[in-house]
Amino acid sequence: MFRLRLGLLLALVLFSSSCGFIQRIGIGTTSPIFYNASKGMQAQSDFENFEKSVLGTLMLTEGLLSIKPGDLNFLVTLTKGYAGYAFAVNETKYLDDLYADEDESIHKDQAITNYSKAMEYGLQYLAKSQVTYSDLQKSTTTKDGVVGLLENEMDDDMRDLEAVLFTAQSLSSLINLQKDNMTLVSQLPIAKGMFDWVCSKKPDIHFGACQIFFGAYEAGRPSMLGGNPGKGKEIFLKLIQNQPNNWLARVAFIQFYVIPQSEEDDYKTQKFHMKKFSQLHKDQKSWMPDNKAISDPAFSNDLVRVYQTIAVKRFEYIKKYEKDLF
Repeated sequence: MFRLRLGLLLALVLFSSSCGFIQRIGIGTTSPIFYNASKGMQAQSDFENFEKSVLGTLMLTEGLLSIKPGDLNFLVTLTKGYAGYAFAVNETKYLDDLYADEDESIHKDQAITNYSKAMEYGLQYLAKSQVTYSDLQKSTTTKDGVVGLLENEMDDDMRDLEAVLFTAQSLSSLINLQKDNMTLVSQLPIAKGMFDWVCSKKPDIHFGACQIFFGAYEAGRPSMLGGNPGKGKEIFLKLIQNQPNNWLARVAFIQFYVIPQSEEDDYKTQKFHMKKFSQLHKDQKSWMPDNKAISDPAFSNDLVRVYQTIAVKRFEYIKKYEKDLF
């Protein structure tokens, strides 16, 4: 009887283990679909729908990652997803508190939380290529720097580029949101080096993500600290010219250069365009026969839609407080 029970127990264990193995294989074959499907988030043209839908998808992806730990497609999807949500939703809604001079902001706190999650997943992804955060820190003191480290250890396919890009975005945003934390501020060269590497490989990645970072990087620091606001303005204006359908370029210019520099004339110029684009954005969301807005050249590429959506929402907050800002 004992031998029979032992045999049944061993059979059950082996069956359970094999089911888990088969389950992991099945999930592994679907993980590339999840990564590719993440592009669908970029086609979202409604802010509220984006806000309500993305977190559920990310939680599902986390559940799948728990079954197949270390899967690169799940890791980059979560890095991109949490960084994108923090930027698109949390930071956008934080502007309402920031411009109202609120001392506390749940949206700022949530942005920090979600950027931190993106950092955790991004660093797990990098660790799979033998790049730890300690390695990144040490590389800032070497001749080739962060760029050299990533050049040696990472591939330049889109998945690796996005993993590095959104990890860098998360780090730079955590620094920007907590400028009084000098431990974090001292990590800025790492974020800059990561952007340098990605942007040397694909300068036009995500319709100007590189230029928005570099424009803000130059405009956000005074000359005595190595910044160059004039150069930052030049970067933004060139991006606006090169990516006319990415309205976020205009709003980032307002947010990171025009408002800090109190350039009211520049604001009026960008306001003129953003009012027109905001109406166009509203019109294309409402179905009607022969809706000309839907076929407007501004919407020729679905993947730029989410940046347009973020731009319109951020501009609403800027316009709400424009009398206080200028």
